[in-house]
Amino acid sequence: MDSLPDGSRLLHIGMPKTGTTALQHSLWAARAALEQHGAHNVSRRAHERKVAITAAGNVRSYWGAEHERWQQLAHEFRTSTARRTFWSSESLSLAQPDRIRGLREELGPSYVVCTIRALAPQLASRWQQGLRRAHPQPLDDWLRTTFAEEPLGGVGAGFVPGQPLRRLNPRRVLQDWGAAFGEENLVFVVLDPTDHAWLLRAFESLLGVPQLLEPSPSRNLSLPMPEAEMLRHFATAYREHGGDLDAWMATAGDTRRIKLRSVVEAAPRHQTVRVPRWAAERANEYVAEWVEALESSGARVLGDVRHLSSDPASHPVEVEVPEVVDVASAGRMMEAYFRVALTLAPQSPAATPARSLDAVSGRAIVAELRRRILRRS
Repeated sequence: MDSLPDGSRLLHIGMPKTGTTALQHSLWAARAALEQHGAHNVSRRAHERKVAITAAGNVRSYWGAEHERWQQLAHEFRTSTARRTFWSSESLSLAQPDRIRGLREELGPSYVVCTIRALAPQLASRWQQGLRRAHPQPLDDWLRTTFAEEPLGGVGAGFVPGQPLRRLNPRRVLQDWGAAFGEENLVFVVLDPTDHAWLLRAFESLLGVPQLLEPSPSRNLSLPMPEAEMLRHFATAYREHGGDLDAWMATAGDTRRIKLRSVVEAAPRHQTVRVPRWAAERANEYVAEWVEALESSGARVLGDVRHLSSDPASHPVEVEVPEVVDVASAGRMMEAYFRVALTLAPQSPAATPARSLDAVSGRAIVAELRRRILRRS
């Protein structure tokens, strides 16, 4: 791509499940070398998620807002004199149009970088992400609901929380982020499923630095289908017994604290979750619209848009839902979740409300008065 002008600021907004976690750790590990080449990262660690959620205006009850740190970061980003200044968080893609306009005002002119990948495998990843947030729908049901919520051709109302196709749709990014930052300042990076280093090379090009980013082991791993089904049944039982969602999200739903890498690496070899063939075909119909929108826009596109489609023949006609899980693997999962659950602070018991005289019978009042008179006599 053509070099960006000196003084450029890059705002990387994800999308989710596009190698963002691994990229952020690679950028953080190379921060000293990047600074030497004039590329400044405004984050204080690999990913300041709560700050980004605050910036996006999407603070939930189980996350504490970080308004002061957000103001500090925004000021540093806006006033930086580095040759390149950048900030990366997929949580920014949660922003609604009014907050996107607010980000433009608070951060100043910027290039908005959006990483995108093939839709069919991304849907499988999004379903697993939902399981970790206690959404217990079976895969096939979830897919049908997801496609029904976002019909082909419709991007009308901006981002709607809980609708993955709306969030992932490049047409929405063009519409909402392009309106605020300028369509010509949008950059879409298409991942290459055959070259995991491509994303690093693309960001080196955007930052104007030589090849210095190293692959990071800190990437999210997908659960095999048996373990994913175990988690789904766990979420189902939790909800059926009135489990508190905030408590779940503070523990089981916090992907930074639940250490499932060892579970995945030690699990019996099963194929990772793949959507059925009908869903892959349906996803390709959406991708065709995405590609048309990208090619007719004023945005820059790095990579081959053909990578956004999947070969339906590589997907199973139907996904076999396992009914059993390896007991050793189940034990490792239980240990991972139980260890984090133990860290949840106990809730203070509700104070017992004082009884009023209105709730006491006249006979009881007379009896109490008689008891006190006898005690004093």
